[in-house]
Amino acid sequence: MMLITYILYLHASAWLTFWVGHSLHKNGRYFLVEAFADERIADAINKLLLVGFYLVNFAYVLFVLKEKQDIVGMAGVIEVLSTKVGLIAFTLAVMHFFNLFLFATFRQYRMGALKHKLLNTIFEKLSSKGII
Repeated sequence: MMLITYILYLHASAWLTFWVGHSLHKNGRYFLVEAFADERIADAINKLLLVGFYLVNFAYVLFVLKEKQDIVGMAGVIEVLSTKVGLIAFTLAVMHFFNLFLFATFRQYRMGALKHKLLNTIFEKLSSKGII
């Protein structure tokens, strides 16, 4: 049962990772173009985000691959798979919302609408050094 669980887990995780990555890459471009006001930079960042997304997610998938307890029957397979794939989905969601927060904050800074003093200071220092 362990081998079947591993194969199903890797397949489901890979499918979920590629589907979410493709969706974010395709639909996130518009958001990045709006945030950065430069299509070339937005496209480059979008590609880098996709590569980073895949690397982080596959590392996490492999990190949690090993199951410490014996899996008994199909019910056990389903329980382990739902837990592991659920953790992957949750991790993807956290990464996605963190990125949305960062880019929305950057967009507000770029438009002069960012009201948070600490974030303004951080963006001003990054901007003065030519990083953004």
